[in-house]
Amino acid sequence: CRLRRRAPALPGMAGMAGGQVPGLGDGVDMMANMSPEMMQAGMDMVANMDPAALADMAKMMGMDAGQASKLQDTMANMSKEDLAKWTGRAQTVARWTAKPLALYRKVSSLVPPTYLLAGLVALFALMVYGHQTDSF
Repeated sequence: CRLRRRAPALPGMAGMAGGQVPGLGDGVDMMANMSPEMMQAGMDMVANMDPAALADMAKMMGMDAGQASKLQDTMANMSKEDLAKWTGRAQTVARWTAKPLALYRKVSSLVPPTYLLAGLVALFALMVYGHQTDSF
């Protein structure tokens, strides 16, 4: 994928997506397969991470340092009950999005992005036409 960029290896991220910054689909797959204990360990790691290392990691993921420190503060102040609640919600979302993401991966591997965009624009135009003319 052209949107992924090579990133320097970080401690704890070795082996993730072959040293590349993980994409949305990778994160959803990882979230769906995590146990609450693994989530807690990850939250503790981020909450206790050196601010400079966190800023570097955030930069690779497209966040700025302010967003990263806010995230770190939020994670440090989260109770175990809140963690369990949000972990459950995130895993539910991951399960719901697994099939659409699998379909997107399959379609995007078969159809060039330009054609996919053209098809979506044509579908949108057809929907607008149908709405305006009450055809369907």
